[in-house]
Amino acid sequence: MTELLTREGYDQTKVKLADLEKRLGEIERRTDLDLQHLADVRRSYRMIMREYLKEIKLYEAKHRKESP
Repeated sequence: MTELLTREGYDQTKVKLADLEKRLGEIERRTDLDLQHLADVRRSYRMIMREYLKEIKLYEAKHRKESP
């Protein structure tokens, strides 16, 4: 199981996710990459992005329950 994020970790993860989304968009526009390499990069970025989203959602769900 993933360790829950702290507030600082949550903020950092949101920044890292936004950065990955931006970088993936830039990579998608490139025309100089081999198709297999592009597919590998997409898969890798999306896998990391899924993990970041999962951590963010867990943090938000935990803090929703704690808030009155």
